[in-house]
Amino acid sequence: MAERKSEFDRDLVALDAELKKLEIEFNQFFAGRRKRPPSESRARVQAMVQRLDRTPMSNYADRFRFSTLQSRVAKSFELWDRGLRAREEGRAGPFPLPHGAPVERSRDSGDS
Repeated sequence: MAERKSEFDRDLVALDAELKKLEIEFNQFFAGRRKRPPSESRARVQAMVQRLDRTPMSNYADRFRFSTLQSRVAKSFELWDRGLRAREEGRAGPFPLPHGAPVERSRDSGDS
C-alpha cells in the first residue's frame, strides 16, 4: 500500500509540474514568443488527468489534492480556449495582444 501511495504521490507531483510547464508555454504563446499553441503538452496533461481519474483513491487527502489539480486544469483549459477563440476572431480576449500586433479599431470612433 505504501508503494502505491508513493506512486500516486509521484503522479500528482508530475501532473502539477506538467501543468506549470503548460501554463508557461501558453503564456509564451499569448505573449507572442511562440508561433503555435502547445497542443502536445496540453494533450499530455489531459491524458495524465484522465489516467489519474480512473485510479481508485481510498485516501481523502489524495482525492482532495487530485480534485484541486483537476479543477485547476479545467479552469486553465477554459481560459486558454477563450483566449484562442478571441485570437482567431481578432479580439484581445482575456490576454493582451502581443507587442506589435495590429489593434482592431472600433467603427464608431466618432470621426464621422
